[in-house]
Amino acid sequence: MKKLIAFVVLLAGCGYAGSQGYGWWNDAVYRPVASQSQPVQVHVSEGESPDDLGTQLYNKGLIRSREAFTLYVRYTGARARFRAGDFPLDKNMTMAQIVDRLTNGSPTQLTIRLAEGETMQEMAQVIGAAGVGSAQDYLAAAQRSPWQSSYGFLQGVPADAPDNLEGFLFPDTYQLSPSDGPRGLVRRQLERFGQVVTPDLRAQIQQPAPGRPAESLWNVLVLASIVEREVNKDPDRAIVCGIFYNRLAGGITLGSDVTVLYGLGLTQGSLTDAQLSDPSNPYNTRVHTGLPPGPISNPSLASIQACATPQKSNFFFFFVDKGGTTRYARNSVEFQQQVNRFGVG
Repeated sequence: MKKLIAFVVLLAGCGYAGSQGYGWWNDAVYRPVASQSQPVQVHVSEGESPDDLGTQLYNKGLIRSREAFTLYVRYTGARARFRAGDFPLDKNMTMAQIVDRLTNGSPTQLTIRLAEGETMQEMAQVIGAAGVGSAQDYLAAAQRSPWQSSYGFLQGVPADAPDNLEGFLFPDTYQLSPSDGPRGLVRRQLERFGQVVTPDLRAQIQQPAPGRPAESLWNVLVLASIVEREVNKDPDRAIVCGIFYNRLAGGITLGSDVTVLYGLGLTQGSLTDAQLSDPSNPYNTRVHTGLPPGPISNPSLASIQACATPQKSNFFFFFVDKGGTTRYARNSVEFQQQVNRFGVG
């Protein structure tokens, strides 16, 4: 009789333990941590282990138990199906819903369009508005010295050049995870520059070409950044860059107002006679001969190629008329005649 009582007690104890275990499992897997919405962003790294992911979810208050998470992903086969990226989750989601989102959902992506010819400052404003990070953080990430040793095309930058990546921040449309942040975007832009401005193109730039001497990538990039702000039609790019080479060879100032604007922290607007004659502006190519200290924008591949292979001509002047047509002149007299005839746009 005593043996029977002991067996019944043991059976009851097992049933109670099983009931408690079943309750713990259901509570951990199918009951949310919160009853009301509390959004939380989670970043899943490429190759992140389920144990590390479970710890992250637990620390962010999204799941009740790391142990239950580990058992659940093994039981469901989800451990090999987690997707990398940023995911919007919520504390009112169950563990089962969270695992489903991380294995079958699409990570959050931000689309950033950075236009040809934009300056670092203009790009920073776009980035700040898009929610990738603050404009200040982008400008801080776009300092050249921390990246110098990682990219071969930065090795030829003169030692006295501005310590920023103006000119190398390739303009394009980028898909980003929010966690990439400004630094991640700068890395993507530099990688894109290296892909587009190929080693073959860089080697071509080192050789003399009709209309220009052998050049460094830096010099070509500086000129291309000016061309990008001056004209936007492909046939004009090579002609205008050829004009700049003519002026450089003749010891004549480039005379580009867009460089003066850049030195003043502007991208457009009218300039006064005092501003145009001010020698304290190092970007004032109305006064200073040679190239300005650095690029004044981030040019397109078309402008870079145009300055790598400029069109040789006997023109020394150009302007864009009121109709948007670029006009060319061989001397100042011819230039003034055309300005009087067509007007400046």
